[in-house]
Amino acid sequence: MVYYVQLFKGLLHPSSFSYQMEKAEEIRGLWKKVVFLILSSILLSAIASYYGVGLDFLAKEIAGISQQELEAKKVIAGIGKVIWGAGFAAFVLFGWSIILWALMDLPYKKLVVIQLFVLIILLLEKAVLLPFNVSLGIGSEFSPFGLGVMARYITSNMIVVYFLSHISIFKIWVIIFQYVCIKRMSEKNPTVIFILIICVNLFFWLISTLLSYLKIESLI
Repeated sequence: MVYYVQLFKGLLHPSSFSYQMEKAEEIRGLWKKVVFLILSSILLSAIASYYGVGLDFLAKEIAGISQQELEAKKVIAGIGKVIWGAGFAAFVLFGWSIILWALMDLPYKKLVVIQLFVLIILLLEKAVLLPFNVSLGIGSEFSPFGLGVMARYITSNMIVVYFLSHISIFKIWVIIFQYVCIKRMSEKNPTVIFILIICVNLFFWLISTLLSYLKIESLI
């Protein structure tokens, strides 16, 4: 069976998609979709940079540097965010797939296809949050779709706030999608699959928390 990668159709019908992936002997259209989503991630990062999202650290330098130096730093920071956008997309597609491949023992190429849809969900989250970032000046840690806002009223520990902000309806959607697809394709016990997926996602949330706390994205 030949499977033609159809991004949004697979996202809306994960059960049908997982059945097709289980039976697929050949996958077509994968790399075009990979390039498209990486470029989409870059574009989203460029738009965010254009509106100054994530560039708050430059405000501290306004008084001490000239306008030309400030503009140059904005350009450099914008380039850094674009590179970050490309790296983020590539990691979700390929790095995440390697870990799942090692744990689930499924064909790597099929896992990359699954991660295409995961990347769409994560980019959708970024796109939905962008108007909030621009109009209200809030960071992703205060997303109305996550637990970061609630955590801020409970604790002043920003590591905890950043971590809980990653528990959002979009991240839960990712977990459900991965579980539905991988359960159909894998011979492992469904409970084991669910635990492994939770652990992998928790690992990435912890890494993202550390990067957010250290403001690594702003330093690139």
